[in-house]
Formats: sequence, C-alpha cells, structure tokens
Amino acid sequence: GMLDTYATDVVGPWVTVSFPRGGVAEELRDRVADAFDAWALKADFWAKLKTMVRAKTTDGEAFATFYTDPTITDATNDVTLNLAVIECDRVESWTSAITREDEFDGIRFDAYRHPVAYRILKFHPGDYRALLKNRAGDWVKAENVIHYFEALRPEQVRGLSDFVAMLDIPAEQKSYRSSVTETAINAASVSGVLSTDQVPECYDDDDDSLGKCAMEIKPNTAFQAQRGAFVTLPEGWHLSQLQAQQPTSLYPDFVRALIAEMARCLSMPANIAMCDSSHHNFASAKLDYTIYSDKINAVRSTLVSRVLDRVFYKWLEEYAVVNRIDPRSLAALRRTEWLFTERTNADVMKDASADNTRLGNGTLTYEAYFAKAGKDGHRETRKALAERARMLAEWREECKSNGIPEDTPCPFFAPDGGAAAPAPTEPEIQHDTQKNLNPNNNAK
Repeated sequence: GMLDTYATDVVGPWVTVSFPRGGVAEELRDRVADAFDAWALKADFWAKLKTMVRAKTTDGEAFATFYTDPTITDATNDVTLNLAVIECDRVESWTSAITREDEFDGIRFDAYRHPVAYRILKFHPGDYRALLKNRAGDWVKAENVIHYFEALRPEQVRGLSDFVAMLDIPAEQKSYRSSVTETAINAASVSGVLSTDQVPECYDDDDDSLGKCAMEIKPNTAFQAQRGAFVTLPEGWHLSQLQAQQPTSLYPDFVRALIAEMARCLSMPANIAMCDSSHHNFASAKLDYTIYSDKINAVRSTLVSRVLDRVFYKWLEEYAVVNRIDPRSLAALRRTEWLFTERTNADVMKDASADNTRLGNGTLTYEAYFAKAGKDGHRETRKALAERARMLAEWREECKSNGIPEDTPCPFFAPDGGAAAPAPTEPEIQHDTQKNLNPNNNAK
C-alpha cells in the first residue's frame, strides 16, 4: 500500500512535456506535445513509468529497453517506438567469475565509467520453462537500455532497495498480529470457567481416608451447556467468565510505530502510509507532508534525467524523421520541461485565495500556476482566450438575433475581464431619523 501511494505521488496521473518559449514556433510546440501525449497513450507509457518507480523502490533499480512496435501506429500516432520494462534479475554476466576489467554484474563500461552495453538474459533465471536456456543472453547497446537507479555509495553501479532497512519489521508486525488474534480467539471460544476451593478426599481400598487428593480432578474438562438456560452448581463451585486480555491498549500504538518506522525509508508520514489522519490535526499533517513533498521533488528530478528525457529524445528522433523537422527546431525541442501534477490540498479555498493574491501582486505567473496542475501555461492561456472570444462572439450573435443591442454586457464576464457589473439603479435616499429627532443635530 505504501509503495502504491508512493508511485502515484511521484508520477501522478500523467506528466506534461513543455518547451521554453523561443527557438521554435508555437504551432510546432503544440503539435509535438500533442503527438507525444498520443504516443504515450498508445504505448501505455505512464503505467510503465509507475511500474519502473515501483521496481526501483522495491528492487533498487529498474530496467527498460526500446524496441520497434508497428502495431501502435494509427491516425493519432505515427511513431513505432515502444518501451518494455524488464526484471532486474535478467541483467547479469555469464558467470560470477568475471575476468574482464570493464565488466561488472552484466554491465560493460568504457574508459570514462560510462555504460556501453548491458547483458540481458532471454529468460528470467527462475523461469522453469527454460531450464537449459535461462542463462543465455545478448549484449544490448546502452543507448537502447534505460537503467534507473540512484547510487548511495561511490562507484556503485547497481541499485539497492529502499526497503532494505525495514525488511524485518513486516515479519514482526505480522507475527505479533497473529499472536494477538490467536489469543483473542482462544479466549472468546471459552464461555466460562468452573472453579472450586473444595478439593475432595481420596480413600484407599479399605475406605480409609488418604487426605485431600487434587489429582482426582480432571483439568481442562470441556462440556456443552444449554444456551439461555439457568445453571445450578454444586456446593463450593463457582462459575466465572474468562477475561480476554488481547489486544492490549498498547497494540494500536505499537502497530502505528512500526508503520511509521517502515514509512521512514520513503520519508513518508505515518498518516499517508496508513491513509489515516485521525491522530493528526490539519497543521500537523501539513507539516509532515512538507518533508515528504521535498522527497518527491528530489525523486522527480532524477526521474526526469534518467527516464523521461531519455524516452522523449528517443521518440523525438523518429518523430522528426517522419514529420521532417529541421535540425534547428529539433535542437530547440530537446530543451524540455516536465510538468508534474501536484497533490491537492484539503483547504481548497485557502489555496485559491493565496494564488489569487500572488497573481495580483505579480509574485506568481500564470505559467507557474498551471504548472502546478501539470499543464502548459502558454497552451492553457491560449485556450482560455479562445474560449472567451468564442463565448463573446456567440453572445453578440444571440443578442443580434433576438433584437438586443450587441454591446450588452455578457452575463458570464465583463469586457475588462472581471465579473459583469450589475445594472445601475436609482440611488436610494437615506433618511436619518435620529438626526430629525435631535434638535441639536438639526441646528448643526
């Protein structure tokens, strides 16, 4: 559950590609952005991107390879490029006894420590369907392979799972929960307990008393009692109900502490990890999310350079050939900006008021405002202007056809961009009755 929430927060529903103004025509910028969105939909790219984020978090790294797929082309997409996400276990050398100095664990490097090729197995090592061929593999050029990981140590070339530090915690939580549940079930299965302080006497064969003999009482004797009936007991015997001691009052706090410790590996607050903010007030939950938000932004910056830019550049190569884009525009299109969708705030009105204030005093641009929603500010502004122009034209056409002056203000917006002002009315004469009743005021 934490992993799914984390991947959703990092990627969001989609990511919009944008380009800085200048160097390329607006029409070409919009056409390329729309074409990439269409390709991403046909190639199911955003779902694959979430898979790579999950794999990187769990396994420490994610691999993907480029390949040609003519089946995804249609009227909206003319690019045959596709992406296949593969298991990290499929990238390995032929044997652990590697004699080449430029090869390490399935990766070959050049003299500058840059990967040049990856050895990818044709089958997963654990695939039972290919017992004799599961070690066969091919060397694939690095330009056709995406290796998404973050190095935690110098000279590290393979990834390490983000969950390594907490691998023992889920087992302890599950064991404790099973013990608590089993104890509660055992306690609930016993309706009552019969007890007595009168231990019977024991006698020998000659009926001579041997004294108290507790061994004659058989412990753990169970019997069925009629439901809803009154019970009479022999003298000296007592009937009591077994008191269940599980779960203890500390059980919820203990589970919450374990989840918070696990979520710390992702800098994720406990309320987000549990999807439960009942123990938080609004200010506390928002403060905890600030640290988590910084973590998400840092992960996104790595995701852009390691995955998104690599995929877009590869896609742009084929798109430029098919659509005959000149080299100058192609170089300008390589200056990408990726717009992620931000998490919505619980207090929408407060955010709207803050955005309105910052837009008014110039500390927030419309481009940055739309970027928070993962949208291109230039495109959204042009859409808004076109929409207002269309509405105004239709309003004037309706006024003309119904015999109303064409300069009548549109009820949806005023000509200056603000809300339409109400129609002027005659000023109402205010009578100060207190002034008429006070002779001093009349004199004044």
